Amino acid sequence: MLVNFSFSNYMVFLQPAEFTMVAGRFSTHRASLMKIPGERYAKLLPVTAIYGGNASGKSTFVHAMRCLRSIVLHGTIDSVEPHLFSHEGKTQATDFTCVFAIEGRVLEYSIQLYPDRVIRESLTDVTRGRRSIIFIRVPGHPCEIGTTVAGACPEDDLQYAAKMGTSLPEKEVFLTTVIKLQVAALLPHAQLCHKWFSETLCIIEADSRRIGLGLDLLSQLSNYSAALADADTGVEQLSFHEIKSNIEGSVSPPILSAFRKSDDNFLIIPDDSSTILVKEGERIKAIKCCSVYTAEDGTRTAIPLAKESDGTRRYLHLLPILLDARRDRVYLVDELDRSLHTNLTQSLIKSFRNMVSAGERRLQLIFTTHDVFLMDGNNLRKDEIWVTERDEVHQAHLISMAEYKDIRPDHQLRKSYLEGRMGGLPHMSCCL
Repeated sequence: MLVNFSFSNYMVFLQPAEFTMVAGRFSTHRASLMKIPGERYAKLLPVTAIYGGNASGKSTFVHAMRCLRSIVLHGTIDSVEPHLFSHEGKTQATDFTCVFAIEGRVLEYSIQLYPDRVIRESLTDVTRGRRSIIFIRVPGHPCEIGTTVAGACPEDDLQYAAKMGTSLPEKEVFLTTVIKLQVAALLPHAQLCHKWFSETLCIIEADSRRIGLGLDLLSQLSNYSAALADADTGVEQLSFHEIKSNIEGSVSPPILSAFRKSDDNFLIIPDDSSTILVKEGERIKAIKCCSVYTAEDGTRTAIPLAKESDGTRRYLHLLPILLDARRDRVYLVDELDRSLHTNLTQSLIKSFRNMVSAGERRLQLIFTTHDVFLMDGNNLRKDEIWVTERDEVHQAHLISMAEYKDIRPDHQLRKSYLEGRMGGLPHMSCCL
């Protein structure tokens, strides 16, 4: 689970943006709060919304987390973009720090870098609030290995890990290299960090589509059908139908050839996530998921999902948030409400919170939105609302509504926001 995330000098953010999922002292929705490993009282929020005007920095928050994820998983730093509109952005380093809970531990990964080199990198165990260094790497210097790690490893392994700090090129990410070279002294800790970013964190862009949706539908067709029917989309059920047309004419020859040679039995068509190739012995058939309607005369008609409304397709691609069987997940969604009616968005948030309250899964949903109708005590706590604001020198700032002590944590949240009491509104000089 995500505990804290901070970054500075990235795109429209120059000053540090500090974000937390640690719950404040508010009474609403307490049943959905989750324990932090090793903490007696502090708990984590399951849901957080980020508001703000257009180009105020909401999507940049998502991009910052995606950039850090790419650094951890691939060791690439060329996607780092310093602040775009200031001299300081060109001269200062970009800083990312992420604190997260995984497998009973709380880890902090931090990296300071320029677009062409890393200047400092560290991994620290902060379980129970005690800081225990795993490693600190400064290019050109021996890597500092924490005493807890050192006490459990052979001397040769420690010396090898320490020397890497001196020999590793400045452009290389130490954490990724530890995993790539299987550096024994640090490998278990680095793998745990890698696992959180690769398996727990799921980033959903505003216009993204779930690549594996076809297989999700194939394995949980009844659940997806019920969810679409409950959402009043008009879809009565979903069903798969074989495409009778020539497969060779609809699938590129390289993809079809690679599938024939592979050991896989299923293949999702890259350009259409609702169409799947299936092997039946030597034969390959294509099946497509369709929505089914009953006409006035009682006949049933199947319509390809590609012909459904934007809202129905968007909701379908968001449903894995509720139907994914993995226990621990952190979903970061840009523009959760895109193409969705506010009642449907509210229902999704409520279902998500109820799953956490029931103890079914440890989940977090962090999303950006413009939907002010979500901003009340029935949907969100005061500490679950954040606002991005862009100032006159094009610097974005991230502010928690919990910082405004004079705003009551009840149904006055929306009114206070629309009155501009905490920023995050567009400043328009004319009416169109």
